[in-house]
Amino acid sequence: MEKKPVLYESACIFSIAGSSIGFLIMLFSTVFFKTVTERIVELTNHTAAERLSPLYFALLMAAFSISLSGAIKLYRMQLSGLYFYLTAQLIILFLPVIWLGSDAFSVTNAIFTLLFSGVYIYYTVMFVKRKD
Repeated sequence: MEKKPVLYESACIFSIAGSSIGFLIMLFSTVFFKTVTERIVELTNHTAAERLSPLYFALLMAAFSISLSGAIKLYRMQLSGLYFYLTAQLIILFLPVIWLGSDAFSVTNAIFTLLFSGVYIYYTVMFVKRKD
């Protein structure tokens, strides 16, 4: 593809921004775990924080870093970015469900994951077909 479509490029930029913010939030949550869990208890019920651990936030931080790498690769039109991004997004979507239970499933996150993944898959398939 000589010039990236606006929708594709916009999705890449938003994914880079979102993954960067997610990475920073999870880094902060891992490093300042006690403070973060105290705030969670203040804002939600006490049982929500009992199952959290620094490992949980560290795993999400790793997933956000993989997602960021994938989004950067997608922006550079590298096919491997699609695999990085999709894998990381599945981890980000389902790790809370596995760790905390079905109440932790985010419908909003699922919708955005489907929308962005759809854009990436569509344009990646178009790009690969043009190369062949």
